[in-house]
Amino acid sequence: MKKYFLLSFIIFLSTCLFAQKITNKQFSLIGYNLNISKEVANELSDLDGFMDNIKTYNDPGNDKVRAIFTHIIYYTIKQKFEEELEIEILPINTFMRAVKYDDYGYPTTNIRDAMRKGDSKFYFKIDVTIESLTESKRKSNPELFEDIDYKVTFPQMSMEVVIYNNQGIIPVDKWVGTTTAKKPLPINEYLLKGFDNTSMTIEYGENQQADNFYLMLDRVIHNAIQDFYTK
Repeated sequence: MKKYFLLSFIIFLSTCLFAQKITNKQFSLIGYNLNISKEVANELSDLDGFMDNIKTYNDPGNDKVRAIFTHIIYYTIKQKFEEELEIEILPINTFMRAVKYDDYGYPTTNIRDAMRKGDSKFYFKIDVTIESLTESKRKSNPELFEDIDYKVTFPQMSMEVVIYNNQGIIPVDKWVGTTTAKKPLPINEYLLKGFDNTSMTIEYGENQQADNFYLMLDRVIHNAIQDFYTK
């Protein structure tokens, strides 16, 4: 029992010390990967007409679904991290022409090059995955789909953030968050509210709205931040 308490205390102390180390420090993004499964893309194809009218930015024009999600996901993560972790995240073009960028303007470099060409205290990369559990849930929990005579999706969103410092190439921390829809979600325009250039203020508790992708994004970021604080 004493050994367990001592180990828990050491982990808690280590987390507190790392939290102090990152407070008010600058972070530079070195990579951002958004993976949207084919199943999700196919499910959202019923909203093609609606999505065509959503204005997107830095859009290479070959993947409307990705263009709708990419920037809002990243900048929501950035805002939440800066506010709740008290860190400063530099602009995505902070490396200027010293590194390569993807079609959406996000850096695609590695920690070795980042340390040579940047001057931040910390560097990070983000992987976000949006996938569909619709078919597996139909098999494992068919009762969830009873009395549903409209098209639905049962999405899951996960996020992994890998942190490096300017002292070496080995990650110094990793924050992971996952969330799943609370029930099958109707495939309609509300599913993309918050990603359609309309603002969405999230309510909590008894006033919380029906679930959609934007609420799931809020939860997955919260879970990743909690992973940082509690592991």
